[in-house]
Amino acid sequence: MVLTQSNRQPIPALAPVANILPAHTPMPLECDACEHEQNYSMSHLRTLPEVACSQCGDKRRFSGFELKVLEDTLNDMGYYISKSA
Repeated sequence: MVLTQSNRQPIPALAPVANILPAHTPMPLECDACEHEQNYSMSHLRTLPEVACSQCGDKRRFSGFELKVLEDTLNDMGYYISKSA
């Protein structure tokens, strides 16, 4: 069977692709004081820990707002982090 322009079926719109990442996926965070980059797992960041820079020693709490922004941004980019480790 030969397909001609008149009997081709329309191709349905493709669904966006989602990438599901494990909760132990490392996320790079920069120190607010010295901009040194360190990796923390998403499961660790979900505990809203105190993050400490290994270079300058600056410490602060990782906030719920930061976690929401990070997860929302990843979701907008098509990445979803599993809820369990």
